[in-house]
Amino acid sequence: MNNIIYNHLKNSLDALIKVKKKQQQIELISSFIEKKIKLGKTIFVYGNGGSFADASHFVGELTATYNKKKRKPLPFYLLSSNLAAITAWANDFNFDDYITRELSCFSKKGDVVIIFSSSGGNLKNHQSINLIKLAKFAVKNKIHVISLLGKGGGELKKLSNNSIIVESNNTGNIQEMHKIIFHSICAYLDQKF
Repeated sequence: MNNIIYNHLKNSLDALIKVKKKQQQIELISSFIEKKIKLGKTIFVYGNGGSFADASHFVGELTATYNKKKRKPLPFYLLSSNLAAITAWANDFNFDDYITRELSCFSKKGDVVIIFSSSGGNLKNHQSINLIKLAKFAVKNKIHVISLLGKGGGELKKLSNNSIIVESNNTGNIQEMHKIIFHSICAYLDQKF
C-alpha cells in the first residue's frame, strides 16, 4: 500500500520539476493577462470535470481574493456556471455546443479564454469535443486562447495561442500541476493590481 502513495508523490514531484522549467512561459502568460485586464478585456475560463473545478477555483481566487485581501476584483468569468442553461441546451440540442454558445453571448474581440484540459481533446476518440469547438470559435472570433494541458496537448495544443503542457499522462498529476500554475498566475496578478 505504501508504494502506491510513494509513487503518486514521486510522480507529482517529477511533474513539478518539469513545470518549474516552464517558469518563463508562466511569466509571459501572466504578463499577457495583466495587459489584457488593463485594456478592459474579459478573461473567460473553462474546463470539464475536475478541470471545471480547477477553472472555478482559479476564477474564485481572482474575482474574490488570493493573498492580497485589498486587491480589486479582476474580470475573470467562469463559463458554464448557469446549470439551468446548460441542462436546457444539452436536453434540447447538444451539450458539445453549449459552451461555445455561452462564449458567443458574452465575449468581444480581443478577450481571452483560458481552457483547462488534462487531455487536450481528441477528435478521433470524441474526447473533449466541446473544448475543441470552444477554441475554434475563439480563434475565428479573435479571442486569444490560453490552454493548460497534459498528455501531449491533444488538439487544443494546435488551436491555442499559448499553452503550457504538463509532461505527464496521469490525470491527477496534471491537475495538481495546473493548480500550481494558476496559483503562480494569481500570485503575479496580486502584485500588479
